[in-house]
Order: sequence, then structure tokens, then C-alpha cells
Amino acid sequence: MTRIRLFLVILIGLALLVSVGRYSVFLLVERQAFTTTPRGTLTPEKLGVPSQQIVFHSGDRALHGSYVQTPRLGAAAVLIFHGDEESIADWAYVQKLLYENGVSSFVFDYSGYGSSTGAPTVRHLDQDGLSAHQRFMALTPQARRHYLLGFSLGAAVLLDILPDLHPAPNGVVIASGFASAREATIAVGLMPKWLAWLLPDVWDNESRMRLVQSPVLIVHSRADEVLDWHQAVRLSKAVTSPHRLVMLDALTHDAAITPQDQDRYWGPILGFFHSGDVADIGMAGLMMSKQKKQDVNQP
Repeated sequence: MTRIRLFLVILIGLALLVSVGRYSVFLLVERQAFTTTPRGTLTPEKLGVPSQQIVFHSGDRALHGSYVQTPRLGAAAVLIFHGDEESIADWAYVQKLLYENGVSSFVFDYSGYGSSTGAPTVRHLDQDGLSAHQRFMALTPQARRHYLLGFSLGAAVLLDILPDLHPAPNGVVIASGFASAREATIAVGLMPKWLAWLLPDVWDNESRMRLVQSPVLIVHSRADEVLDWHQAVRLSKAVTSPHRLVMLDALTHDAAITPQDQDRYWGPILGFFHSGDVADIGMAGLMMSKQKKQDVNQP
């Protein structure tokens, strides 16, 4: 065997070892990356808001979702991709808030989350997102505008499937998201930084943001204890479509689903939903305050 052939054999062998190693690392991290919790007991009905508790399918898996429709004619509607360690029960207060502010909402549990069947994998979550979008569009044919909102982990699922969604949404909200799944695994302690290069970056949100054609609102807190706010800045810089970055102060990572923090967190998001324009997000706050609750859902 000539030296050139020997060199090529060694090179190919090393490439195969690296490939097998990367795939093995990916499977190991994937098994540990998703933290599922049983579905809680809280529903929008228990908060005085009517909803439909829906079961739909993604492949051979049965997924559970919660749909709340506002009676406001032609209201905007949002499909919510929730975060890790959550179920649709954690979003009941959010659905109530959206209902009171004239926005219909659909939130669903991925495979293995809440009462949904199956196991959570990157492939399954992407399939789940596609199935949920299909159901969402079927539930909201009269909506004036359709939005997608990805919170934390959910932002990665949303961005991964976004190019395959038709029609494209009227707007996208990235809430407390991360720039890179590889970097997120380092941030949460799943992988040491020196070994992270072996992990395929299957959810490279920063790159995915360059493909988004819809208007984008990015919301993040400078006090986020899980995902550093600089990741939101990177996401914002990657967007080429109309976009806006809103940085909040003194709010935790889970402020979006924490009732006492919701007014501050959701104010700019609701402004985007109502105006349809990231340049006009109504930073003054919510249409309905906790002190003065008017029925804004009447046609």
C-alpha cells in the first residue's frame, strides 16, 4: 500500500470514528436534554375561561392541546411552543391573559410531555410542531392574523419547522430563546465546553433566524438566570426581516408563565399581536389591567 493510500485509509478511518463519536454524543445528550413533567390539573376553565381540550396525532403519538377562542370577531390567534419542564397546564394563566386581551391561543404538549404519548426526541418535536400547526390553522380559519410564539426550548422547534409552514405566519415571537442548542447544553450543564464541538448543532437558532421572512419580535430579560441575554442580541442581529428586540429588566427566565410577572412580560407581545407591526408594539402595557377588568372580548 502506497503512502498516499495509507494516508487516505487513516483519514477515512478517523472521519468515521469522529462521525460515530458525534452521533453517540448526540444520542447521549438527547436522552438527557428533555425534562418532561406530568400534566398538571390547571385548565383555563378553572380560571373562568372556556377552552377546548384537544387530542390530535403526530405520527403514531397522541398529543394533547388546549385551545381558547376569544369571541372577538376576526381576532388574532397564536400557536404557542412551550418550554422544557412544562405542560399545557403551566400556560393556563397565559391563555386567560390572551383571552382577556382579545387573542385566541393554542398550546400543545410535545411527545412525552404532559399527557402526550411517545418519547421526546428532536425529530419527534419537529414532527409535533408541524402537526400542531396544521391543527392550529384548522381551528382558526377566521383569525385576522396568525402568530407563532416559541418560548425557550419551543423557539428552537418553531424555527426548525418554520420554512416548512404554509402559509407563513403574520408574525413570530421568540421569547427567552437561545442562539444555539449546543451552547444551551453547556449553559445548563449537560456538556462541558471542551467537549461540545462533538455535538451536532441540530438546533442552530442563530442560523435559522436568517431564514425567517415574517416580522419577528424577540423578548428577553437581562436577569434571565438560565439563558444569557446576549443570546437574544445575537438572534436579533441575525434577522433580516422586520424585527425588534425588547430587553426587560429584573425578570426570571420563567416570567412568561409566572402570573405576577405577566403584565410586564406580555405587554409588548400583546402590542405586536394587536398592531401586527413590530414598530408599533404599544409599550404602555396591557389592554386590561388587573385593577380594571373590562370585557374587551365583546364584538
